[in-house]
Amino acid sequence: MSKEKKINVARALTAQLHASEEAIDTALTEAAHLIETYVTSRRAINMSAIIGADVHKHTLEAMIALRDAQEHMSAAHAALRQVQTQVGLSPSAVVPINDKPEKDDKDGPTGRLVTPEQAA
Repeated sequence: MSKEKKINVARALTAQLHASEEAIDTALTEAAHLIETYVTSRRAINMSAIIGADVHKHTLEAMIALRDAQEHMSAAHAALRQVQTQVGLSPSAVVPINDKPEKDDKDGPTGRLVTPEQAA
């Protein structure tokens, strides 16, 4: 297989990996929103927290499973890096060092933790 074809295949895999990681992040966000909506709705109708507590419990358990999925995707990411090396491609041949897709929103999240002092 030509180097160019390997690079194209690696780029396609990288794009799909990022899409998978983003899907998990989106699912976590939606689950958190479900909890928020449930609690707000419950309070709006003055319903006891005891009633429907399983909704909250099961949603939190789903969020834990999604966190586990994030961990597995990180492991898959590392495994793909090993495959890339095994097929003779350097990391820079496929993607930049920061291999997250660039967004058009320059003011949006960067995926990096920033302290309040750094943000100022």
